[in-house]
Amino acid sequence: MGLKTKVIQTVLIFFAGISLVQADISGESLYMQNCMVCHADDGSGAMPGISDLVSNRSWSELPDELLLERITNGIKSQSSPAPMPPKGGNLNLSDNDLLRIIIYMKNEFQK
Repeated sequence: MGLKTKVIQTVLIFFAGISLVQADISGESLYMQNCMVCHADDGSGAMPGISDLVSNRSWSELPDELLLERITNGIKSQSSPAPMPPKGGNLNLSDNDLLRIIIYMKNEFQK
């Protein structure tokens, strides 16, 4: 886990007043509610053309700030016919929610 991820986790814990375990659980819950439909519960991609977050790990090497920006604005990959809508289609997700999802994905899918 990179230094930036640790700093973001610390900030989340401080401002949200929650433990690291709760932040991971919350990130998992948010992922399952908002991302699983397309990316599958294990990150492998539930549909053709959807990014496989497990096999293709290049995304996980990007800074969290850049991932947050891309998820917030939506992603259109050259290799995918299906663009990801801004915030995965849930415009109610806050930056903190998205950061929790990013932390969960990096922890879960980089194994």
